[in-house]
Amino acid sequence: MKRIVTIFLVLYSIPVWSYLFSSDYSLALNKVVIDPGHGGKDPGNLGTGRYQAQEKDIALDVSLKLGAYIKENMPDVEVVYTRDKDVFPKLYERTALANREKADLFISIHCDAFSDPQAHGCSSFVVGMNHGKQSRVAIKENPVISSEEDRLNYGNFDINSPEYQIEVSLYQKMYEKNSLLLAEKIQTQFRERVSRRDRGVKREPLYVTSRVAMPSVLVELGFLTNPKEEDFLNTDQGKTYMASAIYRAFKEYKSEQEGVIKEVTELQSIVSGETNLDQSHLHEKDDLICLSVQVFSSSKKLKKKEMKDFDDPFYLSENSMYKYFSGCFTDLQAVKAHQKELVNKGYDDCFVVGVHNNKKINVAKVLELLK
Repeated sequence: MKRIVTIFLVLYSIPVWSYLFSSDYSLALNKVVIDPGHGGKDPGNLGTGRYQAQEKDIALDVSLKLGAYIKENMPDVEVVYTRDKDVFPKLYERTALANREKADLFISIHCDAFSDPQAHGCSSFVVGMNHGKQSRVAIKENPVISSEEDRLNYGNFDINSPEYQIEVSLYQKMYEKNSLLLAEKIQTQFRERVSRRDRGVKREPLYVTSRVAMPSVLVELGFLTNPKEEDFLNTDQGKTYMASAIYRAFKEYKSEQEGVIKEVTELQSIVSGETNLDQSHLHEKDDLICLSVQVFSSSKKLKKKEMKDFDDPFYLSENSMYKYFSGCFTDLQAVKAHQKELVNKGYDDCFVVGVHNNKKINVAKVLELLK
């Protein structure tokens, strides 16, 4: 029985983790996938019934306006739509597209609904378990899976399964910080620039945000079941305001991401994909035995000046990737102190490793060899 469960967990995880661990995630924001919710045979919510337009129509209009803002003002950013007309891409096709395109960001646009017509306001959602229970929004967005003919493509998607909860937990460790950052900026823009009620940023087990290997946010523009908000979202001005708010949040997020490392020009040289880097500027150390701090991995070889934040930087090559390290220590307390310094500089994901003969090894093994 134990063996069966283990095999199931591995197979269950393949669709998303094959992307997560093979992707070269960087701070650059060169490509965004915009996902207009629903479409085609799936209308989404129908609102009060006073308008011909449904959720799928408003989501598409706002998405196209958002993409147009980005294309016009940020020619360096490629915009990819999961749909640009009234068709129904299946949920797994939307996430597969984002992963295949190796996008840097995924934004899904929706409209909310509730039985009480007084409910109003805007929300943004990032992936999370919400104490293991599906909320109203998760119940609204996920059930389309069960109506699709090829249900097997969803890998037995079940938010209550231990396997899925483990998967979401791992995903959160990788992308939660940036997803929350963008979501909070979107909510701020809705509140301060469009005078919408801010219902906050929430964590939910939504399929589309849990199956993409990049930061992701699902946005609810407002309640079509609230007559005033439905009126607003059915006007061209209302849709323009909402698209503009998301664009301003996107612009601010992009600017901050590309300035995370102190010297913006040096960070841009790291994340822009330069290929004419001089390998001799940064060395791969031979016959080394020490404790060090791994800062990040990249498919690119970096110049030494691009690593000026780090103490005696070096790299080790592994499976066509370059692992970058800071410092070389023989004392555990010293390397932990150095790790803390790097965390304070903004490198939250750095960690202590052992290095011996051009390979990473267990820290305890290095300490034993150093005796």
